Amino acid sequence: MLGLILVVDDDPDMRLVLRDHLEPEGFEVIDAANGAEMRAVIEQKKVDLVILDLQLPDEDGLNLAKVLREKTDAGIVMLTGKGTTVDMAVGLEVGADDYVAKPFKSRELLARIRSVLRRTTETRKAKTGSGGSVVRFQGWRFESAFQRLTNPQGEDSVLTAGESRLLQILIDNVGNTVDRDTLHREALGYDMQASSRNIDVLVGRLRRKLDNEGGKDNLIKSVRGIGYEFTGKIERE
Repeated sequence: MLGLILVVDDDPDMRLVLRDHLEPEGFEVIDAANGAEMRAVIEQKKVDLVILDLQLPDEDGLNLAKVLREKTDAGIVMLTGKGTTVDMAVGLEVGADDYVAKPFKSRELLARIRSVLRRTTETRKAKTGSGGSVVRFQGWRFESAFQRLTNPQGEDSVLTAGESRLLQILIDNVGNTVDRDTLHREALGYDMQASSRNIDVLVGRLRRKLDNEGGKDNLIKSVRGIGYEFTGKIERE
């Protein structure tokens, strides 16, 4: 089995379609029709990834994404019929790892799922291994293995897999501009489409977590027309 996937969607036909796409690829699939059923599943099983519909009748999918982030380290792929940039941005803002719009192509969905699973699996292995890298910059402390960012006041925040990978890439290239295509491919795990703003949303989310003094100390600099650069002074433990 390649992983346990929980499908949360109120449409029984969509749940069946997703099951038919995923099970032949080697995934175990369980499903839930609403937020209550989702909560019951994650209390009982160790889920590797959740495909979460943005629009559910009983509870907002965005709120459920926040619940998942608090209670599990499973990857989250948001699924919606709207397919607008705003929906995509909001889904990523609340901690989803990726976003797929209905109607979707099965090949694209599988590629996104495998990419998210690869990142979350690497993170889990690091947590049980030797610990990964620890770096300090401007009073901050970043533990990549645990996706943990500690501010100068000693307060911790947990990064998503994408945020953690993005910060690591920028730190590894400190003082150099990393183009958006490279950041998208290495942080999110697949090539960037022409109109995609996913990496910009991810950078914005990470910037807010690094905003310790109301934007006075911007550690991630935009390089117009190219990408982003990390400007902090790095000390490695």
